[in-house]
Amino acid sequence: MVAAPEHRLAVLDGLRGWAALSVVIYHCLWQTFGVRFPELHTFVAALVGNGIVAVAVFLTISGYVLTLRRWRNPDNPPLLVAFLRRYVRLTVPIIAATALVLLLMALGLTPTREAHRITAMPQWYGSFLRFDPHLGSAIAFAFAWTYTWPVAHNYNPFLWTMLIELWGSFALFVLSQNEHYQREPYSPLLLLTALTLLMFPLAACFFVGALVALAERDGLLPKTAAPLGSFLASMALLTLLLVGAFAQLLERDLRTYALIGTGIFVAARYGLPAQRFLSLGISQFLGRISFPLYLVQFAVIVSLSANLIVLTDANATLTATSALGIAALSVAASLALAVLFLPVELGTLALLRRFDRRRRDPRASVAPATG
Repeated sequence: MVAAPEHRLAVLDGLRGWAALSVVIYHCLWQTFGVRFPELHTFVAALVGNGIVAVAVFLTISGYVLTLRRWRNPDNPPLLVAFLRRYVRLTVPIIAATALVLLLMALGLTPTREAHRITAMPQWYGSFLRFDPHLGSAIAFAFAWTYTWPVAHNYNPFLWTMLIELWGSFALFVLSQNEHYQREPYSPLLLLTALTLLMFPLAACFFVGALVALAERDGLLPKTAAPLGSFLASMALLTLLLVGAFAQLLERDLRTYALIGTGIFVAARYGLPAQRFLSLGISQFLGRISFPLYLVQFAVIVSLSANLIVLTDANATLTATSALGIAALSVAASLALAVLFLPVELGTLALLRRFDRRRRDPRASVAPATG
């Protein structure tokens, strides 16, 4: 039985949701307290908060979904329209997330310097928000600098993945729009995968996802797995999750994380137990808030987490146990804030749907609403 595209995408939404949660746990626990309390760097922490591998999974899903929807689709919009649509899709939520951090900075609620003195993590609180808040720099960051290399006035350094999301999308749009590459898409995608694996390994995941989607569409890979294939995929998924945790403990290189992340994506695609789990309500809920969760976690870490660190240290109660509690509270706050942020995400999607309707039929924008 062939899985319906809608079911496949729903499963991937669940996988994206758990990946986003894993990134948040990684940031709130592993990164925030890793120097002050190295004993928190346990195998269990690496298993549930496998941040870099989770990012690799996230990027693989993006390349897969974009390719599945665009390649050999006769209804594809012109390239400039596709570029604009993708830019708006990413940028509107980023504007809201940047505004939140700007507000917290303006209110003096981001004690990152004090938190750095206490936690001693140099590439964490030691590099966050080392500038005065300014509306102009925040606007420039949200609209442009997010999609470039790191800048001095960085209002959310976790958004470095948006560089891959935007420019990787543009590359896929160009390839899928070209008739020659539509006939033979594998060579350019393999070339892009090889180049990015050498220069920026996690970006290669984006193009691997595209290759998997094309291989399924062309019948080179099955759209669903037989019982034996599902069993093998499930065993591979379990093995890769364990290997990923060990890789984080051993601080392996980015290529290792990229390979593990793409392997997890493929294994989850073909393992029926994984698909059932990723179709559960909790998985779908996490999938709905995955992008908001990714966007708002930085605001929580530089405000709530930092303030709790300063407070507990001042009261001489900052221990490994209380640090674990701060991390748990920060994860919970990130989830709650992501839910509150959801109207921004839904509003952006509604705006794009309205734009699509108007593009197809200009008269639709003036038609009276019904129902």
